[in-house]
Amino acid sequence: MWWDRSLYETVSFILPTVDRPLHAVGVRAARAGATPRSARMNAWMKKNQRLRRHVLARLRREGPLPITAFEERAAFNWQSSNWDDDRNVALMLHFLMRLGQVSIGGRAGGRRVWTLTESWLPPVRALGTRAAALEATERALRASGIATLKDLRYFYALGSVVTKDALAALERDGVAARVEIEGRREQHFVLVADNAGRVKGFDRTTLLSPFDNLIINRTRTELLFGMRYRMEIYVPKHQRVRGFWAMPILHDGELIGTVDPRMDREHGRLDVLNLHLERDAPRDRRTRRAIADAVQDLAAFAGATDVTWPKGIASSYSRR
Repeated sequence: MWWDRSLYETVSFILPTVDRPLHAVGVRAARAGATPRSARMNAWMKKNQRLRRHVLARLRREGPLPITAFEERAAFNWQSSNWDDDRNVALMLHFLMRLGQVSIGGRAGGRRVWTLTESWLPPVRALGTRAAALEATERALRASGIATLKDLRYFYALGSVVTKDALAALERDGVAARVEIEGRREQHFVLVADNAGRVKGFDRTTLLSPFDNLIINRTRTELLFGMRYRMEIYVPKHQRVRGFWAMPILHDGELIGTVDPRMDREHGRLDVLNLHLERDAPRDRRTRRAIADAVQDLAAFAGATDVTWPKGIASSYSRR
């Protein structure tokens, strides 16, 4: 990703660089202040031009830098009840990324390194609004299989561009068709056979991010897989069922449980805090090995050299 730049990291996503013309539609809307939040963002940045100029000048002069390189020069604090309350430098970088002016050009010690977008990624021209809506809607439907308009709008990275008019146009052009599902009142759509293509089977075991498109729509996840999954980062510790950052286990095309990992960067270790398997999940040796391998893959991705498991199940998962 950092070497060939075929992918790029942006707000909440890692996306294919070739898709930038599609996602540039959102950048254009943010610059125009098309929503109340983006309008507030632009107003705050206008009040904090000194901080904005400081950040951009440092990046232009010195190249990629971590957040700690920038001085706090905000004239007006951003007030909220979320993570961004009074975190002005972090927020300025976040907003500049939304506006397409800065990008994440790497990581050092797990922390982001910031750079100017113009020096990191090739120039891009946004698609027209209608073209973007058609492409986003068709791609979301292709990935979802059978879905409602609401389902398609849940589709991460594309959902904000999906529109009712685009879905109607796809139906009118014979690209999509309506289908009825017994017991469901909502109107569902599917790509017609000539456009759907074949879906390859998925025979590996992996851990899914809580924001993965397969599970981001929690109601749909429960309907398709029979597993109730919720993020518990805001749930008091004693009330958690699966864990703070529980990651669903996709195994043989089914969701069979969750793993709650925590990265100990000081010791280069990934700690599995909790393993929660569904009632009907297989518990044979093959499945245990597959889960252990998926955890090892996550550890390697996070830069861990060791993995620990909860007491009582460690022997089943850490030994082969």
